[in-house]
Amino acid sequence: MLWYKAWRESRTRFAITACTLIGFCLFAVLFQPQSGGNPGLVIPVLRSGVFSERIYDLIYGTAKGVFAILTIFLGLGGLLREQRNRTAIFTLSLPVSRFQLVGTQLAVGFSEMAVLSLLPALLVPSLARLVHQSYPVAEALHFSMLWFACGSIIYAAAFLMSVALSGEYTAAVVCYLALVLQALVMSATALGRSYRLNLMWTMGEFGRMHWDSPHQQLLPDPLPWARLLILMLIALCMLAVSSRIAAKQDL
Repeated sequence: MLWYKAWRESRTRFAITACTLIGFCLFAVLFQPQSGGNPGLVIPVLRSGVFSERIYDLIYGTAKGVFAILTIFLGLGGLLREQRNRTAIFTLSLPVSRFQLVGTQLAVGFSEMAVLSLLPALLVPSLARLVHQSYPVAEALHFSMLWFACGSIIYAAAFLMSVALSGEYTAAVVCYLALVLQALVMSATALGRSYRLNLMWTMGEFGRMHWDSPHQQLLPDPLPWARLLILMLIALCMLAVSSRIAAKQDL
């Protein structure tokens, strides 16, 4: 019952995010600028390098920002939100602990985020065949892993803000401002320009992608496993703090 309840509470946000990402993938793959300058369904076969570069720009460049923003809304949860929706009394009357309530929400949310991060890897290589192109599955999975690791810390931050702050949109606004501030500060500092601490740059491998003539996209260096592990550990710490706060809240 807890799993179904958590799914019902988040399914609308999940569906909106999934449809948005699917729309980006469809547009990036199926609609290309034609020789006349008007966008339309692909008829001529584009050079493979141009196709790969467009996929990177539109999906792993632009859509990653959409994914990050919508992940904030996916992470909104906790008992304060249920109190605002007047469902907290019913939830707390269930014969389960608060840790189980929060843990179920987190498990469902992380599962949804994992599916969303995998959507481009599932769609782009398959759709590319419709326009007589190819996109490496390994490269798509490479970016999906980056999206999941970076999305985890965004999701955890959103959930923590949602648990700690009252107000319908307060948590989302604070988390969004924190994400923008982090990107601005990191891009303006020496550490940020090294691409190690800028979350959005890490999601798109900005500064690490390289292009070979003629515009042939190459995989970047192997995944930065140490950095991704650190991000995941930070996310887990924030989720642990969220669970602790939820367990002590007086509702």
